[in-house]
Amino acid sequence: MLKDLHVDQARFIALLANTARAQRDALLGNVAENDLDGVTPGRGERNPTVELGVEPLPADASRPAAALSEAIRSLSEPARRELFALMRIGQGHLAAKNWHQGLADAEMLGDDAITAAIVDDPDLHDHVAKGLYEAKLAG
Repeated sequence: MLKDLHVDQARFIALLANTARAQRDALLGNVAENDLDGVTPGRGERNPTVELGVEPLPADASRPAAALSEAIRSLSEPARRELFALMRIGQGHLAAKNWHQGLADAEMLGDDAITAAIVDDPDLHDHVAKGLYEAKLAG
């Protein structure tokens, strides 16, 4: 089934996706839950994001997301198509027995579109893991 993408590469990308998702969730979880309707404006110049509880991102905040993006972009184009098909199987949009249809869809969409779809999938870890399981490649 997989010709250009190795199962270990798919697992590594899934692991990076899980790390990036955990960090993103932690950053989103730090927003203060204040009632913003009653905020009175201060005098003079001020930072409007302070009242939202938004803090500047730490220097390494984008490191897991950047590592995930780099790992996906470092794959060959045929390997990215296979990863896209695997992700679609994990999403439930494609049956494992229709693997060739997933590859044809990926080729039709083009490399930029499938790369963006893979990188932007917030549940990429779960979709790749389920895709590997459904394709009987988990082990």
